[in-house]
Amino acid sequence: MNGQRYIPKIGLRTLKTGIAVAITVAISWYIFGIYSGMGAIAAVVAMQPTVKRSSKIVFSRIFGTVVGLMCGLFIVYLFGVNPLSIGLAVIVSLTLNTTFDKTHMSTYAAFAIVMMLESPTSDFFHYAWTRSLLTAVGVFVSLGVNYAFMPPRYEDRLLNEVRKTSSYLFHHWRELVGSPAELLETRARILGHQELHMMLQEDMKVTNVKLKYMTIKQYRLLIHLEDKLVLLLESLAEHREAFLLMSEEERQAFESEFLYLLAHHHDILYTCDKPYSLFKLPHEDLSVSEILHGHLLDYHEQLEAFKHDPKI
Repeated sequence: MNGQRYIPKIGLRTLKTGIAVAITVAISWYIFGIYSGMGAIAAVVAMQPTVKRSSKIVFSRIFGTVVGLMCGLFIVYLFGVNPLSIGLAVIVSLTLNTTFDKTHMSTYAAFAIVMMLESPTSDFFHYAWTRSLLTAVGVFVSLGVNYAFMPPRYEDRLLNEVRKTSSYLFHHWRELVGSPAELLETRARILGHQELHMMLQEDMKVTNVKLKYMTIKQYRLLIHLEDKLVLLLESLAEHREAFLLMSEEERQAFESEFLYLLAHHHDILYTCDKPYSLFKLPHEDLSVSEILHGHLLDYHEQLEAFKHDPKI
């Protein structure tokens, strides 16, 4: 380690979660005069990677908590506080959530019941009311922090990740053909790019964020290009032995076409404003060549779709 200390990186979401918890606890202390663990937990749960996902948590957390507390109050009123009544209250709340097709809220409901019935006070109604209110405070504070305080921006991250992965494919495609494990890892990274693209779409709908470099469809096409390139390399890996049996002329023609398309892919990735040059792929008689050229053509068509109309 060369005597250097490892300093852990504090992510933006981690920082915003701490801020949301601090604000929620401050509100419960200085306004309500109590400490609300439920409100703080609600703030933690509601801090999601995108503003849209945080907004979904708002309703789920509040509704689940209210259902749980109401079920708990009803069961306590009928049977008092004992292990059986607590278990019964949880069963009733989970059943209600399932009945209304809100199973994703069940955990919040059960958690609220357990927290309420372990309260040292016998005034369960007051406890249920204040904790429900502070739960709402927690989720709304978290939503507000996520939206107002450095809202997530996925465009730069997505473009950088796509460029990093694609550049690796450009420079190491020969090694990747001989390493199925690395191809699998590359495909996993592409799945991560698809997740980033989805989160970028979500935030565009909620925050009206304006993209700086490309349209959302262009980013999707860039990811499709990555996928087609990996698919082509996987096909080369699968048919590697048969490919080596092809004539030297056929192999050189294939590699020439492939490198030509990689050059266009590079232009798209780093400029997105290069003129498109149509390349005619020859037809081969060998079955393996047909398979490989089929993937090459598929990759080619994705490039054509992007370069034909770069301002989609």
